[in-house]
Amino acid sequence: MNWFSAKLVFVARVIDGTDEEPLREESIRILRAENEMQARKRAAQLGALDEHEYLNEQGETVEWRFLNVDEVQDLCEETITDGMEVFSRITHVDDEAGRNPLN
Repeated sequence: MNWFSAKLVFVARVIDGTDEEPLREESIRILRAENEMQARKRAAQLGALDEHEYLNEQGETVEWRFLNVDEVQDLCEETITDGMEVFSRITHVDDEAGRNPLN
């Protein structure tokens, strides 16, 4: 069994439809699986289990719904250790806020 990280995407909305800007959450999970396909399937199961509803301060029902498994990465490690990197994203510096901090 290998260790994988999976990015799950959730969206929250007020059920009556007054919420103009739904919230989006990206959640990184760590799981064990034989291969990437199995890891993706397990991540989707975890996402479905985390769907929930609650009443906000205005008494409206807010629902959090699982959208998808956005990404799965094989961690290529047999053991998870303290401080270990489990997720990273590499982008061009100019893509973030349109500036280059090196200049």
